[in-house]
Amino acid sequence: MTQVCFAIPDDEFERDFLQLPLDVANACAALRAEGIGVSVWDNRLTDTPPDTDTGPDPDIVVVVTAIADRAQCYPLVLHPVTALVDRIRRQWPRATVLACGPHATHLPEATRAELGADFVARGEVDSAAIQAVRDLTAGRPALPVMPLVDSYPQLAPEQWPLPAYDLFDLTSYTAEVFMDGRVRRGSCGMVLGVRGCTYGCTFCHLPFGTRMRPQPVERALAEIAAMRERDVDFVFFLDYVFGLHPTFYTDLCRGLTGQGVGWTGQSRAEVVLRTDVEQWARAGCMGMWLGAESPGIAETPVGKRVKPGVTDSAVRRLQDVGITPFAFVLIGLPDDPACQSGELLDWATDLPGYFGLNQLFLRPGTKLYEQLAPRYNDGRMPSTWSEVEAVTRRYRESYPVDLNELWNQLVSLPNYLGNAMAAL
Repeated sequence: MTQVCFAIPDDEFERDFLQLPLDVANACAALRAEGIGVSVWDNRLTDTPPDTDTGPDPDIVVVVTAIADRAQCYPLVLHPVTALVDRIRRQWPRATVLACGPHATHLPEATRAELGADFVARGEVDSAAIQAVRDLTAGRPALPVMPLVDSYPQLAPEQWPLPAYDLFDLTSYTAEVFMDGRVRRGSCGMVLGVRGCTYGCTFCHLPFGTRMRPQPVERALAEIAAMRERDVDFVFFLDYVFGLHPTFYTDLCRGLTGQGVGWTGQSRAEVVLRTDVEQWARAGCMGMWLGAESPGIAETPVGKRVKPGVTDSAVRRLQDVGITPFAFVLIGLPDDPACQSGELLDWATDLPGYFGLNQLFLRPGTKLYEQLAPRYNDGRMPSTWSEVEAVTRRYRESYPVDLNELWNQLVSLPNYLGNAMAAL
């Protein structure tokens, strides 16, 4: 029997949460159903690889450079991944190392070279890993970049067994949850009900594409039930725009109502304003993230025409039904008047609920990167990850205000979620 171990590298810096690698759980379930032995080494939780003293070493180690919850905002620094591959080589010198993730998809040759992997597979992590392992175990002719042309096609999740939750201690994975009416860090599962996003924000990386692809509602409910059997009663919906597929989310909320499941999700202000959010609250929704980004985002050239009043109205609507609003704030957008004038800091200070903070990174796979990267790389597109990282560094250095100083001011605010979590 072929043995496959999925390895997840440590984060490049400390994070408030540690979320379940759902795509790995999906791939493990699908491969195990095909008679392949599977195991998981989450290096974020332990430095110790899976115990193989009583069983065979893995034949293939799949290194996932950015799991599902990180794929939209994947890191540009590969040092932790390279370190993990080095450990894998020492631990299992005869194993084939396969890398999957957005890095392999967008700069495959550079990723393979930097990591020292044998192969890289392009495509969504779960689908790419499943199909690449199939090709390798079947002995099909393979070049270092798989497949030979383009990316592996998207597989239908409804054809897979439920995620292999038994390979994980689900209570070790955390996110923002609510207990006794307060937000805190706690055990949290993850569900991806609908893949894809139809909006065209140029700064945003969309690993699942622009087409909405819902899985059956019954499967999403079954995933939640299976996690609850493993002592997880709070979940996060990774769907990029909760509510955007009305039929799916209406049926989902009907199925969740009365089940005693608490959950959070992420959406857009416009969707909140045209949706029955009371139904969300009845179904157990306790918090909803909004991609607010900046009060000046409608004036920036990134294709997100959401004015501050729309976000404010959405926040009030959520509050009116007892749902805590969370806002994503993004600093460093091109030509952002609010970021440059100081308005963004004042706006974040007065935001109800809580906000999370991100810096703009110019990532391969986004339109904004394609537009700006040559400007900060001697007129040509980067060919290595060090060049990609340098593009963002030069962009930030040329920004009209000190983004590091702005970051420090924002993370000192009491409604910054990291502070709220640390206080409990």
